[in-house]
Amino acid sequence: MINSEIEIKAYIKDFESVLNFLKNNAKFKKKYFKKDIYYAKEKSIKEGNIKTISCIRLRIENGGYTFCTKERTLIDGAEVNEEIEIKVSKKKSRFIVDFLSKLQKYKEYVRKEKKGYAFIYKNALIEISKIKNLGDFIEIEFLNSDKPVENQVCKLKSILKEIGIDENSIETKPYIELLVK
Repeated sequence: MINSEIEIKAYIKDFESVLNFLKNNAKFKKKYFKKDIYYAKEKSIKEGNIKTISCIRLRIENGGYTFCTKERTLIDGAEVNEEIEIKVSKKKSRFIVDFLSKLQKYKEYVRKEKKGYAFIYKNALIEISKIKNLGDFIEIEFLNSDKPVENQVCKLKSILKEIGIDENSIETKPYIELLVK
């Protein structure tokens, strides 16, 4: 499946305050725990030359296994991503990891674990997460929208402000870069 997403992520100073705002004003979607394993070419890891476009993410969530790769562009502090995702069984995920490591020379690069809550607010998906070794984050995104990117970025920043998070809290680096430091 191919998705287009426009997303802003930001640090959260007061997790409980943001959670309470969303519980009172947004539609609760789910509680989650996501474990992501990022794979990169062995040569790129050794050279310290990792490009997110060449990474492959395996997400394990609710017993499901999803591989994803994305092309990422930054526009005014927002990520504009073209993602390709494929859901597979646990058995097939092992086969794909073996294929990547043996034939394509990929190896595990970094892991990310995040737990949190997902809501729908003003047609946006909002997730607030506690990310192991990184802290608390909010992600606000629109999926597959046909509206101009600039309009969506303004709307995302407006939602962020409504929730009470300053634009200075926006983080533009990918999680994998933050985790490697």
